[in-house]
Amino acid sequence: MFESNDTFVEDSVKVLETPQERAKKSGAAICTVLLMLATISMTGVIKLILSVLLIVFGILTIILFMNKNIEYEYDYTNGSLEVAKIIDNSKRKKVVSIESAEIKLVAAIGTNESLRFDHVNLKTYDCSAHNDELKDYILVAHNEAKGYDFKVLFTPSDKLLTAMERYNKRDIYRG
Repeated sequence: MFESNDTFVEDSVKVLETPQERAKKSGAAICTVLLMLATISMTGVIKLILSVLLIVFGILTIILFMNKNIEYEYDYTNGSLEVAKIIDNSKRKKVVSIESAEIKLVAAIGTNESLRFDHVNLKTYDCSAHNDELKDYILVAHNEAKGYDFKVLFTPSDKLLTAMERYNKRDIYRG
């Protein structure tokens, strides 16, 4: 029987809409409707300016309402974590790729280990589910090629954390 020591975990989380995103969508829709009403009631150059603004806000509103189904996929293969963003089950975009040697810390948000990086100004990739029922984690890593540290906010499963512990036992802190 063929036995392999390879580690492969694929995990995905669906992002819940935050109150800020709902407020953006509502604001854009309200502005579009108000601009439409103002454009209808005006004449001359003001109507032309309002028409251009109406088109811009209309496009913005359509874009905000179209990007409603977002998922993050975490692929962990032999110490390498790749995070991809999937929009409307059709577009896939690689967000970040991290090797196990680059990882400095993985800790549950709110723990003492993660609080050390709360107010540190690092490039941040928010790849979490924004779901209060799931536990979010912070991953701090160093990009050797670019020479800076960065952090990733994500929502891993226990299976993914267990696989990561295989390569970074001292750097994983479960909360």
